[in-house]
Amino acid sequence: MLATLREVLPEKGRAVGAFDVVGLEWAEAILEGAETLGLPVILSVALHLGGPPLEALAPGLRHLAEGAKVPVALHLDHGESLQEVVRALKQGFTSVMLDGSHLPLEENIQLTRLAVEVARAYGATVEGEVGAVPGGYGGEVSHEPVAYTDPLEARRYLEETGVDALAVSIGTRHGLHKGPVRLNLPLLEELGHLPVPLVLHGASGLSPEDYRALVDRGIRKINLYADLALEAASVLRRVGAEDYLGLMAAMKEGLKDLAMARMRLWWGS
Repeated sequence: MLATLREVLPEKGRAVGAFDVVGLEWAEAILEGAETLGLPVILSVALHLGGPPLEALAPGLRHLAEGAKVPVALHLDHGESLQEVVRALKQGFTSVMLDGSHLPLEENIQLTRLAVEVARAYGATVEGEVGAVPGGYGGEVSHEPVAYTDPLEARRYLEETGVDALAVSIGTRHGLHKGPVRLNLPLLEELGHLPVPLVLHGASGLSPEDYRALVDRGIRKINLYADLALEAASVLRRVGAEDYLGLMAAMKEGLKDLAMARMRLWWGS
């Protein structure tokens, strides 16, 4: 069943999985896992990751979400402009992220406020971000410094935008990175007092202990992409492209198993 972000976010102490998908096969695998566990889930699309045009992919995702046995939010991840946000809303997405984290705080607030006004007209929810999670998915290992979320800036941002969820930067990185992840748990403890659900980006590669520490301190939505992509690549190497039907079946099974393992861990079930 189709739901908004507010409707799938759990209470503090649990986190819902938000999985970036680049095709319907990925979405089917994620939904099968969520239905098996009986847990809500978020299907995300980040346009910078590639895949079909949004206008081609969105109808299929909406069809799958509407027919699912669990609540499913359709979410635009890392919308880079108000135009991208509007595109997603017109395609029936129930949640959008306007990523102004690279902008000065004033501009981030102004742009996000506009996104909230537009999304409300569609009955949709909005995620924003203060601070910046470094990294990317171009194949290079990230060495960028982490721009941690400032609690005072975050509080002002929330008061002036009215977003439904806030992505925070506490030491994780998008994509590939070298060395252990150094989580700033004291900062997350402080951010956990903000009156809004907190979101974790750059969640791939963390240990079960890391995930538990993050969820216990207020993370209620966890985004995942890199681990899914690595699993799909592993299946391709193992099965071989010449066996297309076998490849598709193995990829869906691998993605489903990976998603289920993460959902169990994050939800605490």
